[in-house]
Amino acid sequence: MAETADKKTKKEIQKATEAVQIETGAIEIDETNPFTPDEITRMLKVKSEIEKGRYSDITNEHKKLLFVQWMLDHGKLNS
Repeated sequence: MAETADKKTKKEIQKATEAVQIETGAIEIDETNPFTPDEITRMLKVKSEIEKGRYSDITNEHKKLLFVQWMLDHGKLNS
């Protein structure tokens, strides 16, 4: 039963997070580009990590609040 609750909690958290739209395409590097090649490489790495779902803007505190909301909704906790 706890496994079912964990799955529902994860689904609720996933609903609360929205996918970040990431544009794909070539990056033009010219004299007016304010970023160094090293900075561009790091940004591309982060972009790749975001696409793979390794980064999220949802905080641990927000996850806890979502869990408390789930507990209230399912009668596991009284307000």
